[in-house]
Amino acid sequence: MIRVLVVDDQIGARRSLALLLENAGIETAQAADGVEALRVLQEDSFDVVISDLRMVNMTGVELLKAIKSRDLDLPFILITAYGSIDSAVEVMRCGAFDYVTKPFKEKDIVEKIRNAYEHRHGAPVSVVELDRAVAKEKEETVSEIVAGAAMHAVENRLDRVARTDLSVLISGETGTGKSRYARQIHNLSNRASRRFVSINCASLPEQLLESELFGHTKGSFTGATQNRVGLFAEADGGSIFFDEVDTLSHGMQAKLLSVLQDREIRPVGSNRPRKIDVRVISAANRDLETLIAKGDFRADLFYRLNGIRINLPPLRERGDDLRVLVDRLLATYVKRHQKGTLTITPAALDLVLSYHYPGNIRQLESFVEQMVVFVAPNGVIDVDALPEELLASGQSAPVGHQLNLGHSERAMIEAALAGEGRLSDVAKKLGIGRTTLWRKIRQHNIQRAPSSRGAGHAGFPPKSTH
Repeated sequence: MIRVLVVDDQIGARRSLALLLENAGIETAQAADGVEALRVLQEDSFDVVISDLRMVNMTGVELLKAIKSRDLDLPFILITAYGSIDSAVEVMRCGAFDYVTKPFKEKDIVEKIRNAYEHRHGAPVSVVELDRAVAKEKEETVSEIVAGAAMHAVENRLDRVARTDLSVLISGETGTGKSRYARQIHNLSNRASRRFVSINCASLPEQLLESELFGHTKGSFTGATQNRVGLFAEADGGSIFFDEVDTLSHGMQAKLLSVLQDREIRPVGSNRPRKIDVRVISAANRDLETLIAKGDFRADLFYRLNGIRINLPPLRERGDDLRVLVDRLLATYVKRHQKGTLTITPAALDLVLSYHYPGNIRQLESFVEQMVVFVAPNGVIDVDALPEELLASGQSAPVGHQLNLGHSERAMIEAALAGEGRLSDVAKKLGIGRTTLWRKIRQHNIQRAPSSRGAGHAGFPPKSTH
């Protein structure tokens, strides 16, 4: 089992992180400051140290330097506030394995711990060592990947793609699940027994990105006190995932292209190239072809990354998947928060299904967890248990752009149908998804009289003959 030392002078934050890790199947010990952490490390052994940056008596950077003077190979992960890039750069140059910014998600910190463990021991973490974490990861992956008919084509394509060695470019809006699909591709491939290394190109400071990807030699720059293996070398034989690859600078685009062409890397400060065998999976929030037209992305790099394209549709275009995902997420968070049987009222469900979810599945996950946390004692999720964003969308939107409940809903739909010809245009005018509109037309048994635009045109329900 992985053993982690959690260091933080805030008792609440320290205990919360320790509990989070223990729920993921990771054994933890706690230290209230850097001094206590050094004492604990003298008495016991750990696979990873996770420390807050700002602490009394000894800062996270000072603790890192003290640990590295005793054990160069012990992975150290820093927790810092969002935006503290200068501090992150300093600790990475002092030999930290990685850093994470607050607030962070459980899956992110578990992934970093997994990578740190594999880096220290030179072998992937077994399912036995992370059984609960792996089971939880699969459970979360199911909530995104296993859904309704709208995603079957994507899933079938993913299965076929995974068994090749072609590079894969995953496109889609923020929150559509690109990182989990990337890991799914790796897990289904013949590289599954080797490392899956993930890097967010937008989160890592530009001045550290080259060193992190290709590694560096001791003395190659100020603070390089030892040789460091880069992420490409760690992923050798496995897969490397570049998230938000559209944020790479022109300089890093050129260096990445060189690696993909030559299949070799050169650590910073070294003249000796190293051959690598890595499958590249990348993801972009923005359309790369549009960026190419603007001169912001290299066309030759795009063609290297775009071996096979998988486009993930936004949640608002996934039809009945939304209801399937709501049910699955409810079950997941009921179990996590140890709630009993829950039910959701029709009024609350209507608002949940009618929302447009600009943050896609990630936003839906957050909404459903809030609903479970704030459920009434009787186990009924009503409108008052919904997140504020959902309530605001149902109460403050201008007339003609948001559905209301009851009779006004039917009247508004009928009015919109009378003025528009295509179902997609009607849905856009009302501010809801096309499938949601179809469901509501059937729910209210709304009929549309023939018009010059054509009854039943573009997916309208045929007029009843009864």
